[in-house]
Amino acid sequence: MQSLRRTAVSAARKGRPTIPSQSRRYATGHDEPKGHSHAEQATTESMGGAFWGCLALFPAGWALYTVTRQDPNKPLYLTQLIDKYTEAQDVLAAKNDIHTRIMEQAGSDRLLFMSSKPQEFVDMRFPEIMNQGSPYNVPAGSQVNMDKVIAKFQKEAYEDNERKLQELREGRLKAEEPIEEMVGPRYRGYQMKAVTRPGF
Repeated sequence: MQSLRRTAVSAARKGRPTIPSQSRRYATGHDEPKGHSHAEQATTESMGGAFWGCLALFPAGWALYTVTRQDPNKPLYLTQLIDKYTEAQDVLAAKNDIHTRIMEQAGSDRLLFMSSKPQEFVDMRFPEIMNQGSPYNVPAGSQVNMDKVIAKFQKEAYEDNERKLQELREGRLKAEEPIEEMVGPRYRGYQMKAVTRPGF
């Protein structure tokens, strides 16, 4: 046991062997010594299409301006185009006047309806429609006064209960009598009686 313990302790004391790590090499050549680097190629960069497009805007704008201005007494073509789709002041004034009159009329109508007394009934073309209804799902007593009917059935139920109590006191109640076993064939719990027919 001691030998196993010594072996385990000595193994635990020894650390892991360290592996020497190598430095990382890059493919770009940055780690090469000076003087041995590759010569970089000289590149020529053009100005790009955006630059030439911006330069072309100025002569194109001047050409458009000279083409559209045919007569010095007339306004520019763009001004004529804007005026074509812009409404005249008299048309706008007429529209505003109509809109103002409509809003004033709507306001006066609203005041009239708000200050008038509400109607307490609704005129119907066919008043009998209120008395018609489905014959189904109508609760009892919703259309006819049934107080007399309820009183009649309560009286009958009271008399029936009194009769049952009297029979119970006298011992004549059928529900309290002992069950007699019936002998013979039965069909669903009932005694079957033999039926005799004449001639058989």
